[in-house]
Amino acid sequence: MRYNTHIAVTYAVTLPFLVSTGSLSVGNIIAVGIGSVLPDIDHPKSFIGNRTRGLSDSVGTIFGHRGLAHSLAGVIFFLFAIRFLLTFFQLPLVWADWLIVGYMAHLIEDSFSKAGVAWLQPVYNRRMQFGFKLIYYRTGKVSEKLLYITACLGLFYQVLRLFS
Repeated sequence: MRYNTHIAVTYAVTLPFLVSTGSLSVGNIIAVGIGSVLPDIDHPKSFIGNRTRGLSDSVGTIFGHRGLAHSLAGVIFFLFAIRFLLTFFQLPLVWADWLIVGYMAHLIEDSFSKAGVAWLQPVYNRRMQFGFKLIYYRTGKVSEKLLYITACLGLFYQVLRLFS
């Protein structure tokens, strides 16, 4: 899935949670957005990988795309790393929680791709495809474009409801 689709779908799904928990803030929205693209740091040509080339090249070379960064081990690693950085810079720790929400949304979204995600790496490398190989999208194809348009329309509707 391309970065813009990840961002749109993640925001469309998480906005109601941000609103209903009283957590709608600029910081939390940014955290969710970063989390929605962060797992692709393992791919140097991805949106985030292209902006963090040294780190992305290393992670991609060592673990490969949809490797450890696309697993529960990656979620745990980034949770601790982000919480450490936020503590170090004395920033709100709640941002780490919302970043991980975005991160998990990315993994769930990728689990609906044709290839799926190996959630239990490095222990178990078999990929899981949540659509049972019947419902899936392929990156850049019509199915992804329809998903993007649907997410944007849903997000637009939600934002209109917020301000009405």
